This record gives sequence, C-alpha cells and structure tokens, in this order.
Amino acid sequence: MDFNACGREMARYNRWQNRVLFDLCDQIGDEARRGDRGMFFGSIHATLNHILYIDQRITTLLKGGNPGAFTPTITLADDFAELRKMREDMDAYLETLTDPENSGWQDNIRTLADVNGVVRDVPLQVLYMQIFNHQTHHRSQITSELHKMGVDYGITDVPLTPGMPF
Repeated sequence: MDFNACGREMARYNRWQNRVLFDLCDQIGDEARRGDRGMFFGSIHATLNHILYIDQRITTLLKGGNPGAFTPTITLADDFAELRKMREDMDAYLETLTDPENSGWQDNIRTLADVNGVVRDVPLQVLYMQIFNHQTHHRSQITSELHKMGVDYGITDVPLTPGMPF
C-alpha cells in the first residue's frame, strides 16, 4: 500500500473516530464538556479545541505556510456546534490531501523548530502522520473521561473502520 492509500485510510478512520467522539460529547451536554476534569487542558471542550488547533497548525505547514506563534490553550470555537463543524471540515480536508493525483508528498521537507529550539528537517509524510498521532493521544484522554462518566466509547480498531476497502 502506498503512502496516499495509507493516508487515505487513516483520514477515513480519523473522521469516523471524531464523529463518534463528537456524538458522545454532544450527549453529555455542555456542562460536562466544559467542566474542569483535571485533564492537561482542563476540560473536554478545551481538549477538543486543542486537537483542532494543532491540526490547523500542521496543515498550514503542509501547505508551505507559517502557522505563527504556538498558543496551545487557544479557543478556536467556544460554541460546541461551531467546533463540531470546524472538526468536520478539517476531517474532510485531511481526506483530500491523499488524493491519488497528489504527488506533492515526494521529497518535500519542512524545517521546524521544537519547543526547545532544536531545528530539524521533517518530511511532509511525517507531519501528516503526526496529525493522527496527536489526535489519537488526546482522544484517548477524552475517552478516559467519558469512561469515568459511564459512557461507552465503543470500537477504536482501525481495521473495523466503516467503509474500509478490504
């Protein structure tokens, strides 16, 4: 399986998992989403905002832009419905990046500095993978909180993604 095919399946999986997550977060209500649960970003709502914020930063890099200063606790959308729409739009965009006609992944590098000022060259494919790695990390924090509330998150296995072509 080539990079575009793997990327497409990861984007499909990602969209499915985000849809499940937002459906469950909608069910628990605004008060539970916004309550400080002792998570790294405090609340589920703040964590959902952080995930989208990092996606925006990485996709800006993928397009060759400069994402600007890093503000990890920024609130992109205070309204849950607006945040959900932004999430859906981002997930749709991530799927377009792996269109079979997109050959822009080959030999494309971005020079990045980490939070300690260490500079390194990073291939675009690695940045794309980082989107999903970062989301999975923070989704697991949210699903842990949902579990504590008695909410069953359900299946998270990549091979069981609806619509996978195998």
